[in-house]
Amino acid sequence: MVVINVSSPRQASETKQLRLLALHGHGGRHRQFCESIEEFLQSILASHMQEPSLAIECRCIAAPYPERRERHMWWRYDEGGSGDRPVDWAEMEKSLTKIAEELEGACPAYDGVLGFSQGAEMVHSIALLHHRGDPRFLGAFMPRFVVSFSGAVNPGHFESVGGMFLPRDFPAPYLGPQGTVDMPCLFIGDYATDGWYSSSRFESTTRLYSQACVLRHDQRHRLPKLSDTSAAQEVRRFLARFARQR
Repeated sequence: MVVINVSSPRQASETKQLRLLALHGHGGRHRQFCESIEEFLQSILASHMQEPSLAIECRCIAAPYPERRERHMWWRYDEGGSGDRPVDWAEMEKSLTKIAEELEGACPAYDGVLGFSQGAEMVHSIALLHHRGDPRFLGAFMPRFVVSFSGAVNPGHFESVGGMFLPRDFPAPYLGPQGTVDMPCLFIGDYATDGWYSSSRFESTTRLYSQACVLRHDQRHRLPKLSDTSAAQEVRRFLARFARQR
């Protein structure tokens, strides 16, 4: 685990704190991802001196499945890279249990969970399973919001243990969410030219949430550099909604 702390340049008596859990992407390094998150958060906090002061602690954990050169993933794809084997979903379930244990054991509790790419797919899984009432994701330890960087809902969220491993177009019962997910979610992505996810996957994922905040950029599949002041302000305001006085 790697821990970073980022604060507003102007420290004040009304400083509020935010505690985040960060999930890297497929084949990523959690240390490297933490560096990228730190740079992103610094740019958000530095750009609005007039806003209330924030102090953010972000803890980045490594996915359980190793890849080459100290990289890790939350589940392994098949040889074709399509991720449509039942074992893919089994690995995703194991990773979810690992994340649930991290959430439950945290003190103080995490305020939110953010993820990039495959890590964002895990973020959506957390929200969906909480919505369904999965006992792993129920309790006072649950985060109050999620942030998705360049990620969408994975079919495995519907077709894993409870979905009987059936493809979406198979004429059989299909476990989609009943109603919309009420956990607030900030989507940050290139909906037009991501290069990995289609715009339709992004849009269908957004529609699952009743409290979706969408920030689009044109920097493809990456954590964006927000040169637009209004975009940075939107991210900051979303995060500030959940900051606490500790």
